[in-house]
This record gives sequence, C-alpha cells and structure tokens, in this order.
Amino acid sequence: MSGSTDRFASSGLRRLISSINSIRFKDEIGEVEYFGQKVVMLRRDAFSLMRKEMMRIGGNSANIILGIAGRRVGTEEGRALLSKAEALGLKTPQAMPEFVRVAIEETNMGFGKIHVDELNIVSGQASVSISNSFESEPVASSTRPACIFTLSYLEGILSQLISREVRGREIDCRAKGDKLCRFTLLPEGR
Repeated sequence: MSGSTDRFASSGLRRLISSINSIRFKDEIGEVEYFGQKVVMLRRDAFSLMRKEMMRIGGNSANIILGIAGRRVGTEEGRALLSKAEALGLKTPQAMPEFVRVAIEETNMGFGKIHVDELNIVSGQASVSISNSFESEPVASSTRPACIFTLSYLEGILSQLISREVRGREIDCRAKGDKLCRFTLLPEGR
C-alpha cells in the first residue's frame, strides 16, 4: 500500500475520480450514463418543484422521502467509487484520507461546489461545506436548513468510504441566509 499513496497524489486522485465519474451521452438511444448508471438530467428548479408538490401532498413526510433517497444515492455512489478504486489497485481507500476527501469533493453531481473542511477517518468525523447548493435556492427563503437530500447523500457516501455508519446535521444553510451550507457528520450513536 505504501506505493499506492505516492502513486495517487492529490492531482492524480482528482484525475482518477473524474475518470470514474465520467458522463456518457448516448444520443443514438436517448440515454445519459453516469458511473455506468442511467441518469436523467433535470433543471435545478425541477427538484424544488418536486419537493414543493411532495410537501403539499404529504406534508413533512416529503423530507423523510428525500432523506431516504439521498442516503441511498450516496451509498450507491460510495460503493461504485470503492469498487473502481479497488480495481485500480487502491486496496483500502479508507486508509487514505485524501482519497475520501477527493471522492466527496469531486462527485460533480450538480449539488454545488463541495469542500471537505475537516476529515478524521479514525474518529469518523467530518465537516463539509457547499457553496451554491441546489437545495438552498431560493436563498434566504427559509428559517430552517433545507438541504435534506444533500445531507443524507453525504451520510451515505461517507459511510461507504470510511466503512462506518455516520449521521449528520446541517448547521448553516443558504436557504436561511447563511453564506454557505455547512454540515457536520459523526459516527452513528454519537
């Protein structure tokens, strides 16, 4: 493993992650693939419109659904990243904080610009900030944090990448008027 760390310096890890995260447009059959999975591309406001309709119909249960969906998407993406990393010779990415950091920051799923501010693999703690979070629009439109899908996504992907269940909370949110959306993630039960 010692050679793996040198072989995958930060810039190399970014290239590795972006090669794993490649998007393929299959114009001849009208499909788009991301991570080898079929995806649908929507305008950013489509998510807000769906959330509003779910809230109108189901009340707060909409947030539960968004949380479950976000965690599932993050979990699946984390598994895909681990599988690809292991196939490329990174046997234990959990032992490489830089891999975990880059994997989260370079997901490029349109959630906004993700930055891992703090990461402690041993304790399972992380702090993440997102500028331009898609869930926080319109800015200053809420009294509570709004990034439920994104928070759950971060829980899912981080849990997979460090092989430890984590839960989090959003402590700042642009929807409340804060400058960035900030999240803290801790091992489950803490």
